[in-house]
Amino acid sequence: MNQQQSSVNSRLSRGCPMERTVVPKKNGDPGPALILGSTILCFLFSSILVSSLGFLWGTPLTPIHFFLASGITVGFTIVLCFRFLKGNRVCKSLLILSLAVFSFYGCLTISRHFWDLSYDGQTYHQEALVQLACGWNPFHEPLSSQQANGMGFWLTHYSKGVWIYAAMVLQVTGDIESGKVFHLWLITAAFLILLSFLWRFTRYPRGLIVLLSALAAFNPVSLYQSLSFYLDGQLMACLVILIAVLGMVYWESKWFHYVLLFLVLPVLVNIKLTAGIYSGMMIVGALAIYWVKSKYDPFRKTVLVAAAGFAVGFLLMGFSPYVTNTLSKGNPFYPALGTDRSYYTFPQFPANFIGKDPVSLLFFSIFAKSDNVRGMDKKAEWKIPFTVSKEELRAFTDTNAKQGGFGPLFGGAILLSLVIVFGTSLRLYRGGQHLAEGRPADPYGERSAEGRADIFLGISCLGLLLSTCVINPASSLARFVPQMWLFPLMAVMLAYRFPGSWLRGVGSFIIGTLLVNNLLVGITYFQYNSQIRRVYQERLEKMAGRSAEKPIPVYFGHFRTSSTLRFDRLGIRYRIIEKKEDCPGGKRILPDSILLECVSPE
Repeated sequence: MNQQQSSVNSRLSRGCPMERTVVPKKNGDPGPALILGSTILCFLFSSILVSSLGFLWGTPLTPIHFFLASGITVGFTIVLCFRFLKGNRVCKSLLILSLAVFSFYGCLTISRHFWDLSYDGQTYHQEALVQLACGWNPFHEPLSSQQANGMGFWLTHYSKGVWIYAAMVLQVTGDIESGKVFHLWLITAAFLILLSFLWRFTRYPRGLIVLLSALAAFNPVSLYQSLSFYLDGQLMACLVILIAVLGMVYWESKWFHYVLLFLVLPVLVNIKLTAGIYSGMMIVGALAIYWVKSKYDPFRKTVLVAAAGFAVGFLLMGFSPYVTNTLSKGNPFYPALGTDRSYYTFPQFPANFIGKDPVSLLFFSIFAKSDNVRGMDKKAEWKIPFTVSKEELRAFTDTNAKQGGFGPLFGGAILLSLVIVFGTSLRLYRGGQHLAEGRPADPYGERSAEGRADIFLGISCLGLLLSTCVINPASSLARFVPQMWLFPLMAVMLAYRFPGSWLRGVGSFIIGTLLVNNLLVGITYFQYNSQIRRVYQERLEKMAGRSAEKPIPVYFGHFRTSSTLRFDRLGIRYRIIEKKEDCPGGKRILPDSILLECVSPE
């Protein structure tokens, strides 16, 4: 016994155990970064809340809602600054509020510069924004197909949180493209909140923490949807925030962490119908971990706060669609759950993906060449990990890469992550053997009960994350399971649990791989959107000149609402052709657009 104690004391004197510990420092007070991230989250929560209360009372959306939400957010931020920050609180409050406004304006400027030319963005997303801005009350007025340019089904049954706060900005700025501001703003919030959580782990290298936070926030799905009205990037940002908040609650149960949990859940479940399923699974998984680790106080408080958050999110802020879907269809998640989705998912698949289970779809897509192929005459192709082709990068000019949607190098990162999981499990097994043989235990390593429990916790989190992905029948589409991106990042954190180990080298290689991966995706996406916007604007400006003499007959199809706004802003005189057959010899304005300039006489 004395020999074992001497061995442990010797290690302590050399500083080895302190090198191994990853327990965060006990500092539950939020710093400026966390307050700034919380400010962004509070604005989104307040926007949906005040709008929903208005809808219940029969009041449509007005610019006043934007300023009400802004006032609530300012008050929230000032309270946090005076409660948690030290020194000159007035100056610090003004600084954080200024940073919030500056970041909003910066994101707004970028969003307004680019045009959303995606199919979904130009159809039901922008249709929803215009309908809300023009007085539609979704809580009491279901829209018909005729009223909503053929988009009534989607507008009636889909989640409306993002549409609500985007429509508020549309009313204030008068520019529909400004509604995309929240993609980039939420990415900022996710980065700040995750950084604030990971920064507590004092034994992880600071550079690693910054890189992990940046990679999680600026993930491929968020990048290639950041200039569109697609919702999956915002879903991913809120999932990152939720995971960070649940981690804060686990390590240090502070009242402010529960405030964040209450704010993020209603916003999250009103982004997409699947968000309720994902967040519910993560909450249940977190509660199971709290219980197993004997953290009964966080367990009880999380149950209460999550129940309150879900109640506000589903019943008040999500009255439409969750309550209205239940009353009209008997299913709050209609049509995403409890219905035959094959009519929607099959057209998204290539021939060799049809009929496969979600696990196979996820696996095949991760290791397939990044592409957008679909249909019975197309097949997804395998690729060698860590290889990239110029043709493959074309998939990321769109917002919806259907195979390999996490980037061309993600399959290689997953292989290395599995190496870390295997290596960690092996060390866990060997550590158990050492304990069984009664050998001296490093109080922080895999040979100690505490160290083994932490490692098992990390592996359990990886399993929980994976389970939220494989429940989706369309798991081959990265945008439907964006949280899968976090798997290699969590594996890296697991690898860095062992200082000096070869596992750290593997983890560092994963970080480098993902950085290159994101650069390829981001550069491809932003370059293409910059070019296509310039080409489209040039063509529309020429049309504006020609329309000065005579209105140009145009078939808009489902792009009518979004495109006529753009035409009006550029001063194009046009005449709407309702049916495609009435536009013989129509010329596409852009190669991938459904807009036709009718050149033949009627």
